[in-house]
Amino acid sequence: MDIKNLFTIIFLIFSITINSQSIRINEVVASNSIYFDEDGDTPDWIELYNYGSEEVSLHNWNISDEENDDEPWIFPEISLLPDEYLLIWASSKDRSEINYIRTHVNHGDEFKYIVPNGNIQYWNTLGFNDESWDVGLSSFGYGDNDDETQLPFGTISVYLRKQFSIDDASLIQGLILDVDYDDGFVAYINGVEVARANINGSPPSYNATTPAEHEALIYDGGIPVRYSIDNPQDILVDGQNILSIQVHNISDESSDLTIIPFLSAVYSDSTDEGIIPPEILDLNSVSFMHTNFKISSSEETIYLRDSSNNLVDSVTVENLSADVSYGVSMNSNELVYFDDPTPEEENDSEEFVGVLMSEVIFSNDGGILESSISLVLEAGEDEYIRYTKDRTEPNASSYLYEGPIEIDANSIIRAKAYKDNYISSYSYTRTYLFNVSHEIPFVSLVTDPYNLFDNDYGIYVYGDEYSPSYPYFGANFWEDWERPIHFSFYTEDGILATNYNAGVKIFGGWSRGQDQRSLSIFARGGYGVSEFEYQFFEDINYDEFQSLVLRNSGNDWLRSNIRDISTTSLMEGSGLDYQRYTSVASYINGDYWGIYHMREKTSENMLASKHNVDADEIDLLELNAEIVDGDNQEYIELRNFVEENDLSIESNYEYVENEIDIENFIMYNVAQIYIDNRDWPGNNIKYWKHPEGKWRWILYDTDFGFSGQWWSAWDLDYAYSYNTLEYALDSNGPDWPNPPWSTLMFRRLVENIEFRNKFVNRYADEMNSRFLPDRVVDHFISIYDSILSELPNHLDRWASWMDTSDIYYYVERMTNFAANRQPEAKQHILEEFNLPDYHKISILNETPTYGYVRLNNNLIIQEEDWGGDYFEEVPITLKAIAESGYEFSHWSGESDSTDSEIELSITETSTIQAHFIPGSEVNIVINEINYKSSDEFDTGDWIELYNPNSNSIDLSSWVFKDNNDSNTYVIPEGTTIQEDGYLVIVKDENDFLDYFPEITNIIGEFDFGLSGSSDGVRIFNSDGVLQDEVNYLSSDPWPDLSNGGGYTLELISPNLDNSLPESWSNINLHGSPDQVNTSTASIIDLDLANSIIFPNPFNNEINIFLNLNKTSNVQVSMFDIKGVKIIDIFKGDLDSGMQSINSKLDRLSSGLYMLKISTSDGITNTYKLIKR
Repeated sequence: MDIKNLFTIIFLIFSITINSQSIRINEVVASNSIYFDEDGDTPDWIELYNYGSEEVSLHNWNISDEENDDEPWIFPEISLLPDEYLLIWASSKDRSEINYIRTHVNHGDEFKYIVPNGNIQYWNTLGFNDESWDVGLSSFGYGDNDDETQLPFGTISVYLRKQFSIDDASLIQGLILDVDYDDGFVAYINGVEVARANINGSPPSYNATTPAEHEALIYDGGIPVRYSIDNPQDILVDGQNILSIQVHNISDESSDLTIIPFLSAVYSDSTDEGIIPPEILDLNSVSFMHTNFKISSSEETIYLRDSSNNLVDSVTVENLSADVSYGVSMNSNELVYFDDPTPEEENDSEEFVGVLMSEVIFSNDGGILESSISLVLEAGEDEYIRYTKDRTEPNASSYLYEGPIEIDANSIIRAKAYKDNYISSYSYTRTYLFNVSHEIPFVSLVTDPYNLFDNDYGIYVYGDEYSPSYPYFGANFWEDWERPIHFSFYTEDGILATNYNAGVKIFGGWSRGQDQRSLSIFARGGYGVSEFEYQFFEDINYDEFQSLVLRNSGNDWLRSNIRDISTTSLMEGSGLDYQRYTSVASYINGDYWGIYHMREKTSENMLASKHNVDADEIDLLELNAEIVDGDNQEYIELRNFVEENDLSIESNYEYVENEIDIENFIMYNVAQIYIDNRDWPGNNIKYWKHPEGKWRWILYDTDFGFSGQWWSAWDLDYAYSYNTLEYALDSNGPDWPNPPWSTLMFRRLVENIEFRNKFVNRYADEMNSRFLPDRVVDHFISIYDSILSELPNHLDRWASWMDTSDIYYYVERMTNFAANRQPEAKQHILEEFNLPDYHKISILNETPTYGYVRLNNNLIIQEEDWGGDYFEEVPITLKAIAESGYEFSHWSGESDSTDSEIELSITETSTIQAHFIPGSEVNIVINEINYKSSDEFDTGDWIELYNPNSNSIDLSSWVFKDNNDSNTYVIPEGTTIQEDGYLVIVKDENDFLDYFPEITNIIGEFDFGLSGSSDGVRIFNSDGVLQDEVNYLSSDPWPDLSNGGGYTLELISPNLDNSLPESWSNINLHGSPDQVNTSTASIIDLDLANSIIFPNPFNNEINIFLNLNKTSNVQVSMFDIKGVKIIDIFKGDLDSGMQSINSKLDRLSSGLYMLKISTSDGITNTYKLIKR
């Protein structure tokens, strides 16, 4: 190669390197709530900048949040011009296609439209003839002075049609619909629904009104709401297409109505179709790129590499609060912080050296005070504090903290730390109350009064434009506005339990019209946290919440005040999903605000927490398949199948049974029908599905139940006689509350005799247990009593003319319903299903400690004498289940069968008795537990079962659980454990077999982990009977070498009580799976430089010789058989070479011990010693 060519190659390499170095990571945001991507989301983002003088190709460059990433995000074939910026969304959506955006429907376009006076068939399809419709320009509406086409005042709905042309639909990667609307709409493309907001019905009737108000945004300087439409090829056709929209108003008294639609298409290639997107849409017409990772706001490093994987730039971001960016200073080229991010523009000139994350420490955390205090505030070094007393957020001009603040009256202190040239992040708030007491917890909500009570901006007040009649449509509180708030939760003793900065909205439907309005509280990263972490509710196994509701009792406000919480909590153990509650007193900005019931918010996050699934994979629907979250296509297909097929045909029923959780659906309908909820099923209906499950229904908003129709004197006294079963089966409601779509699933399913019988039996089961009058009455009274002490305060705040007797009147209406419902409900079953009669069956069991009877695979009867009513022509099933150590013998009375499970047809009053006897079979034993492996021998979690019987045991459908009932592993069918044999259940088969390849009798994998601190291991047989249970600790009195020390928990003998810590030991290094737990089971030992210990067995002393390769710090310790340390024999430095240690151990009693020797180099050896 000549010098000239060599020079050319070197120059090219040098040029490429120099050019790549002109690209830098210019700005990063890790918590964005301002800027929207094409889906309408607000993900993290990264901005690149070419500060050089030449164009640079980014093709095959990569960016990652890992230094050594095998799968970084790869740039598409794109270049960056000099002085050009590139925005990349760090969303984890993983999109790298180069797309081109064109708008097909724009503000000001011509539409065909009609104000309908009846429902119109097929109006939203391409082939519909709209020649008779009017022509107008968007926007359409009245009242906001932003309407190109004026509609009559009081218009309830208007239908719009707009054709647009697509030459080649295969080039369309996505559709983006932006809509400015007031108050609700449904949009269709070629007759397929693609978006909706704030309107019910599929499709909504022409005269349907919205459940809440939604204000248009563009006329007041805002931007339209964005909807991303995926899989456009399934909707579009080549040539002409049709966008159809129906917009609906909240009422005919509403002051305004608006609809302004935009439709844009995302192309895979450049095109002249459509127009450049208007500026208001802020749609980049070149590309949308999304990385395969998100950015942590606490600490994250971003690595940018060129096509040869050479590092071009890296930026480490940490402590980035919401909407604060980190990037390159335009003044100094140093990395600085900005409180005004500028994506795809030059970085802001105002810059800061850091973000101040310091917490302001209050010397008193607030709550209830008995005497005045001097409040001391503290922040970090070189920081100062500014605070307010008027509920407003502290700012740079607020009071400067210079010494203790005297608190001698109700006060709210809001404080924020400041430091020169730093961005201050979050404020801290405490509430101080005097002369109050509560017997229930209380919450304090604090916000700038402007956020709640300003006439134009406040979300709590009426504003200027509202209907004068209840529920005051048009008022501010009908808007979907969110404002910042500080939320504190105090115990009944007035002690601060937890507190957060959060967001608040008005919550509910018509109950917004009450003076005390319900509120929803949101955790969002922009306020500081994305989850509330606290155990707000009893008897649940999760403590993370994305949102909470403070409910005013809905339509039951200032009546019983407990109807919904009493009804839903009555369903404990039913298998239904419902909101838990905690009753709280409340304060807003220091003013007493009465009783709220804090609830979980019915959402995909609530369901994910209850069922331990991914919230992002949940399809959550409401009403007639309207989407709350996810997708509705699967349910629509199911609904259509049910509508078009005869479910009395078994194969059709089996299809439906595979799609919905039949037991859940039955119980859901039983509950709604028995309580007589007539604000259902055409309202307050939600259902959901996870890919690994079936459709399930959620019980919520039951204010109309148990004589809840308070405006009707007849209902208050006699609603218990109402035939809600007939109402739920009505095929032609025809409208609210039970339109045909709402009763379809239930009335078609009862055509199937199997379903009908299951429904009738479950209804009977519930009346014989959960709905027994005394039980329900006691439940209602106990809940009423729990808030009774707070009721006088509540009434004094909201209804001073009332007293607690007025509230109790409605509680008595509930108990009256409970006392009288059963005979009526049984008669309704007879009438609706044409059944002859019902009769009492008595189930006897002289030895209930030996076993129990499961009735209809539902009720557990473990009493000597139990009775309940069941129906003729609806057979019941009885299964006798023996407790551990006992056996079922036979039935007597109505049957003399020796089969444990039988079916009975009831024709008269009957008696049957189950007989149990002592058994010969011994329980399966939990024999070994590995809950935390050592790092050098990580087999993953596993447990070992032992069969002490002389025969093999079939473990098919047995269940292994930890102490969380939602964590279950079902043992596969056909699994047996041999006599005197072992079975190992593993979390990860590969991890286990890496270290124990010779063991074959293993099963798994279970998808939960055993805790390294404390947990339970439970084994249930296929009937759900607990066979064995161990609840361990990782510390004394339990053997502690199991906690990562290389040992397992081994049961010393299967004959010992394994619930006791003294029955367990750390016997074998790495455990002894599939072997007897003896000291000879472990064949794995570590060498420690030819160490020698003698004598063994020993009498009173031992000699330890250590041959060390170098000077080391050595520790020698003695443990007992339980793994508890007894004594440190030696701890210190030893020189290299042979070293000796002598220890007198004459005080030890005879037995087995373990000697552990470890060095500072990480070498460890354990010896088993026997003292005579």
